[in-house]
Amino acid sequence: MVYNPFQKTIFSLVFSLMRYLIFEAFRGWKEHRTVVFPSLVTIFLCAVLLGLSGAFLMGAHRLSQVENRLYRIEAFLKDPVSEDSAMSLRRQLLMVKQFESVDYKSPDAAMEDFKTRFSGDMLDLVTANPLPASFIFTLSPRYQEPVILHELVNQLKKNPAFDAVESPTAFVDRIAEWKFPLIFWPIATTVLILVTLFLIIGNAVRLSLFSRKLLVENIKYAGGSSFFIEFPFLLEGVMQGVFASGAAALLLLFAEKSLCRELPVLAYYLSGFGYLLLLVVVAVTLVSVYSSYRSVREFLRRDAFEK
Repeated sequence: MVYNPFQKTIFSLVFSLMRYLIFEAFRGWKEHRTVVFPSLVTIFLCAVLLGLSGAFLMGAHRLSQVENRLYRIEAFLKDPVSEDSAMSLRRQLLMVKQFESVDYKSPDAAMEDFKTRFSGDMLDLVTANPLPASFIFTLSPRYQEPVILHELVNQLKKNPAFDAVESPTAFVDRIAEWKFPLIFWPIATTVLILVTLFLIIGNAVRLSLFSRKLLVENIKYAGGSSFFIEFPFLLEGVMQGVFASGAAALLLLFAEKSLCRELPVLAYYLSGFGYLLLLVVVAVTLVSVYSSYRSVREFLRRDAFEK
């Protein structure tokens, strides 16, 4: 593609202008490092807290998925029954509206399930199958409440057909107790951190603007556009957001990998943590850019009003 001299001149001017604007942004970092460095440290700490809040929210979401699978009851039959009697009892139990499903587990099926979970050596000394038949009940999603689970367990215990009834009621109660704090406090912390970031970055940009007020006024008198004035400060906001939140993301990612090696169970609750950290970097950068843009706009508007 061939460019005429006029186009070459335009491209050269645009390139020189962009190079100047980028240089001005880096010069602002160097000259105002006493303001920029505390801002970077604060953004770094806020990004760490955002990542931790996101990790708690992810854990709460995974925990709620685990909780849905805990609303089940296993009731063991007192005496051996025929297949027809078991199916008749199953039809009666299905009439309880809180149950989504009622599955019959025969002694043979219970034995196969036992062998998949435990070593077969435990049953070498037993000649016959000692495991009883049982029914496994799953609650409908609309009835998955700790109170309803306790009521159903008590009802099944009163049924003379069953010898024992088992359900993780204690674990369900503990999750229900923790659910609200695990969701509310990370969300409240996230909102507070974003507001704090907005204020801190805005103040840093205002201090930089006041220190370069004479330069901004000279650019305006020379016919410089608002974009020409705003771009260095917006670039400073981008650099602050990317560098500080990127460092926080790397630190949290390293900590997450180390914890998962020590506690493999955390790998399920923190799956997708890397994408969450990427979202934190993007969010912090966007807040930095918007805060810088708003601060510069307010400064220029106030300066024009005073004149």
